[in-house]
Amino acid sequence: MREAWVLNGFIPSNQEEKQILQDITTELTFNPCEKSHKLRFHSWKEPARIRNPKVVVEKLTGGKMEREQQYWEDTPLELLRKKGVHTGLTAYIDEIEERLIPIIGSAE
Repeated sequence: MREAWVLNGFIPSNQEEKQILQDITTELTFNPCEKSHKLRFHSWKEPARIRNPKVVVEKLTGGKMEREQQYWEDTPLELLRKKGVHTGLTAYIDEIEERLIPIIGSAE
């Protein structure tokens, strides 16, 4: 689930990332950032390995956690809501807004 949410927030930052995303999109026949819910966590062997969201995130980030972190910190909230409908991210954001923010706001 975490990797699907990371993919929901992915915005290529340079030409290399754009090319990697394009190559993955071509291989999958869909954009994994737009439809990360179509990826499968159990795919570790070729040729299905590219369908594993962990593999896709690894390819897009080069294994750099700080790059992953940028996806959820810098991506506009409305874009995360739009892309996260099928991964549960939109529901999670809504729940945070409905339950946690009022609690934090009342503590001030």
